[in-house]
Amino acid sequence: MTKNTIILTMGDPAGVGPEVLLKSYKKAKETQNLVAISDFSKIQYLAKRHDVPLKKINYVDEASDFKDHLNILHLTYNSDFSPSNYDIKNSDSIIASIQIATELCLNKKVGAMVTGPINKSILRNNKAFKHFTGHTDYIEHLCGCKKGIATMMMSNPYLKIIPLTIHEPLNKVPLKIKKAIIEKKILLIISEVKKYFQNIPKIAVLGLNPHAGEDGQIGYEEKSDILPAILNFRSNEDCVVNGPFPADGFFGSKDYRNYDITLAMYHDQALIPLKLLAFSETINVTLGLPIIRTSPGHGTGINIAKHFQADCNSFYKAILFAGKMMTKIKN
Repeated sequence: MTKNTIILTMGDPAGVGPEVLLKSYKKAKETQNLVAISDFSKIQYLAKRHDVPLKKINYVDEASDFKDHLNILHLTYNSDFSPSNYDIKNSDSIIASIQIATELCLNKKVGAMVTGPINKSILRNNKAFKHFTGHTDYIEHLCGCKKGIATMMMSNPYLKIIPLTIHEPLNKVPLKIKKAIIEKKILLIISEVKKYFQNIPKIAVLGLNPHAGEDGQIGYEEKSDILPAILNFRSNEDCVVNGPFPADGFFGSKDYRNYDITLAMYHDQALIPLKLLAFSETINVTLGLPIIRTSPGHGTGINIAKHFQADCNSFYKAILFAGKMMTKIKN
């Protein structure tokens, strides 16, 4: 049944996406029903290299015998797949693969999607993608969601963390640290965590400034916006929200172990400790969407793609996590 299927996209075929997808299929095929969107003829040489049998399908309903071969939902790409060599001619198909996967999820033809890494700067040269910063806001748009609702949760076995701001220059981050925005994000976290993980989440909120502002001596955002937002949840029985914590002490003392989710203020505050803890096991889960979408926690790996030695663990973990989320929805 295709509704129990996870649809996979390669991302940019010049990167490690096709390789880690094929390797992950071999590891996950016994427990997950997987279909990949790709150009059947162009991915065959990679599939042979990794000893993955393929079956070409034109509609996802044709997928079958998931353990015996990887079903390839055919999508024509303009250029051959050349590892470590970006080709802008493939941008239309890369974008189309995201569109197809999202549509299949929205129409409940499949249960979840796992997306391979893309080169955002190349895709932004395409008129269909020029107004988007990456997968998260593009899929948000495809789902018809309100702008800003899609939330990137980065996860590994040791830490689940959400950056309040994602691809913002550091000099613009303080402008986004507003009480209403923080409250809205915490409400979304409560809703999504209860939906997929546990009933009463314990949430830690980090400060923006060194020493969490030191009572206004090193910045005002903690006093003016972060703490007031946290205090609004003190009487909420659906969650526990504490902070703002100085980031260095929070991670240095391993206090993150006492919380289900950590809300960081900006990209690197979240992702540096996360990837230091377990780089190859880190994945991205997009919360706030009407569909399930996960992805590996790494980029295209363009410099190593030609060596065919990429670690597939993150992509594999993203598949397994999507499968667990599907099970939660069914239950």
